[in-house]
Amino acid sequence: QTVSRALPLVYANAVAASIGLGPDKALKERVQVAIDRVFSMQDSSGAFGIWGPSNADLWLTAYVTDFLTRTKDAGFDVPTLAFTNAVDRLQNFISYAQDFEKGGEDRAYALYVLARNGRAPIGELRYYADTRIERFSTPLAKAHLGAALAMLGDKERAERVFKAAVADLEGSSSDAMRDDFGSKLRDSAALVTLASETSLAKDAAPRLVDVIAKAYAARSHTSTQEQAWMLLAANALTSETANMKLRFDGAPVQGPMLRPLTPAQISKSGGLAIVNDGDAAVDVVVSVIGAALTPEPAIAKGFTITRSYYTMDGKEVQLASANGGTAMLAQNDRLVAVVKVESKEAGGRVLLVDRLPSGLEIENPRLVTSGDVKTLGWLEGTVTPEHAEFRDDRFVAAFNLFAKKSGNSESDGEGGGEETTPPGATADAGAKSTATAAYIVRAVTPGKFVHPAATVEDMYRPERYARTAAGTLTIGGKE
Repeated sequence: QTVSRALPLVYANAVAASIGLGPDKALKERVQVAIDRVFSMQDSSGAFGIWGPSNADLWLTAYVTDFLTRTKDAGFDVPTLAFTNAVDRLQNFISYAQDFEKGGEDRAYALYVLARNGRAPIGELRYYADTRIERFSTPLAKAHLGAALAMLGDKERAERVFKAAVADLEGSSSDAMRDDFGSKLRDSAALVTLASETSLAKDAAPRLVDVIAKAYAARSHTSTQEQAWMLLAANALTSETANMKLRFDGAPVQGPMLRPLTPAQISKSGGLAIVNDGDAAVDVVVSVIGAALTPEPAIAKGFTITRSYYTMDGKEVQLASANGGTAMLAQNDRLVAVVKVESKEAGGRVLLVDRLPSGLEIENPRLVTSGDVKTLGWLEGTVTPEHAEFRDDRFVAAFNLFAKKSGNSESDGEGGGEETTPPGATADAGAKSTATAAYIVRAVTPGKFVHPAATVEDMYRPERYARTAAGTLTIGGKE
């Protein structure tokens, strides 16, 4: 998330200038803060973890190192030793990685990043291009190989591999669950970016833009990965959109246009007219940003989420405020909150957020997170999330619902492992994936409070989400 927010900012001022907006002087500082932050998540081997310097992920390590390479090339301050360690980790991964039957997303990305840094083994790239290209599962993986070959001067192989990536993208009718943080929309935007940066498959650019447009139009939400690569694609296509001719509210506009609109402007008599005076079709995208005046209702799209409360000895408490009703607690009451998420589609990197009523606070997180449940024996079997945060106003938990692949896992670059249930997920007869989190709360402040909704979302397929209803909780004072 840190990299996906910061990566477009490396190019944002160039894009802003192309559409007539002034530069944002704070962008450089924001990118530098992101650079410093991601290095706090690097382990001693040079790899990066999703939530910190543990449980290293090699695709993510390639993604972070790609970001660091781009920022370094753009003149940002990137610590030399830590950056070299990251590149060394990718090179070690390639040197010791075993053969595979299907997958290879992290391997291809590592080779691409090594090529950007002048350290990719050309023999390895040619071997994959000539004998293993069909084993790479995604269009982006093939495009990474093609781009790496182009940077090393092997244009013939690069064009052939990149055309295979384009064909793979165009031939895909589904957007299945992926464990490389991606989607068809992300891949199509990345292919446009890579094609522009390496001058590959120029004749395919219009078709790729069409794929982006159709994939975007079919979405109600986009992930940070998709947003990041779409801005990079926009930057790559700036020269091709310079001849766009529009009229906005009667005034001529040359090139792409971005305008913030107030409610008063939108509601004015006659509305606002956008006229295309050019020869090519132009897409218009309108985004509405605001906050709801009333609590949003419960919803389930791809997930179901339930929360319940128990006494410390395991007896269920009917706390109706957790599901849209009203309830009462006495000051100093202690409860165990249990939130359960179910999905009928296996896989996903899932973020659960349970916001607290203002009168409650989380107590003693160690009891659950350390596994010290001697006083909560009835909670045994609750699986610890991949990452958890116990904040003043909310409980946050992240679950990786992708099971490890048997035999061909590339998570550590040194081989596979047995099929296992990922941390925080359990098998369930009625659902493909089930995740459960628990924490202890105490009623501390008397008063009447909103009991906010609990939410869950797939961070990389944000159209999959669920929300409970919001209720009202009253906490009585001491008698």
